[in-house]
Amino acid sequence: MTKPRPKSHKRLVGQILQAVATAGLVAWILWRNDAVAVFGKLEHADVAWLSTGIGLLLASVVLGAVQWQRLLAVQSLKIQRLRLLHAYSLGMFLNFVLPSGVGGDVVRAVQVHRDTKSGAKGVAATLLDRFAGLFTLALFASVASVLLVAHHSDPLFRKLAVLTGFVAISFCVTSIVLFSRRVIGWIAPVARMFGEGPLLDKARNLRSAFLEYREHPALVAQVVGLSIATQFLRILVHWCCAKAMGLPLDLAWILLFVPVVALISVLPISVGGWGLREGVQKTLFSYPGVMPSLSAMDASAGALALAVSTSLLGMLVPAAVSLVVGLFLPHKAAPAARKSS
Repeated sequence: MTKPRPKSHKRLVGQILQAVATAGLVAWILWRNDAVAVFGKLEHADVAWLSTGIGLLLASVVLGAVQWQRLLAVQSLKIQRLRLLHAYSLGMFLNFVLPSGVGGDVVRAVQVHRDTKSGAKGVAATLLDRFAGLFTLALFASVASVLLVAHHSDPLFRKLAVLTGFVAISFCVTSIVLFSRRVIGWIAPVARMFGEGPLLDKARNLRSAFLEYREHPALVAQVVGLSIATQFLRILVHWCCAKAMGLPLDLAWILLFVPVVALISVLPISVGGWGLREGVQKTLFSYPGVMPSLSAMDASAGALALAVSTSLLGMLVPAAVSLVVGLFLPHKAAPAARKSS
């Protein structure tokens, strides 16, 4: 019997630690809160509002797949629509169950490579698709912070909004700077001094694929519009879930906090962000005054119920789409799915 490779062994240990951390986070959150009250809010949720949230999430999955398709088109990559929708929805689902918040994106990139043999181009399109979503959410948070500062006189509220908005704006500015041609020029000599030439060459290939989008401003504008629509629909899903449970939650707070939760959930310290996502969301939305008509205990239970409901919808709806679409897919990619000329 062959011994497992060291890298595989380390990866297995990392996954086990993430699973343990996830279980610990979820158990700690439930222990610190009234689990009965949380499940009570979920049990008595308004079906009509939940159905509306499911419909909005379904629409966002389709729009997200179209956005990804546009990004692939810039790299002259073409995949059949059903295969693309299947890969996109499967990736969304796997982001909730794989040992990181981006595992599904890796699966999407692998699917593109299998269908198109695209190398760095498919990876660039997939990474930029995820980046576009985070960038749009950060813009939403920036706008929401301004609105909340303008309409709330409470100093704690203003500080919370300003701090969150500053983080969001910093993310946007940093992201834009990283696309500058000068940045890689400054890093290259230093990196090569430490013997990172091959790695830097791979980074250059990936970055050259990113820069391809500069030559297609009209298509990039379409992607921006699709990203705004897609992410706003997903934010409205949180609002629908809040309405379903009768939570007095202003949409501005959702615009402000959801991007923060999304960014933190990407950290690879739990399985699919479970526990980490719910803990952060519960902490933010139960902040005194965010739901002013509720007691501290009810606000805490409501915030956690909101986090659980949105996570479940975010996982189950894409899983259902992937399952249904997969029933209509051929076993092998058709010739039309190959790289276009």
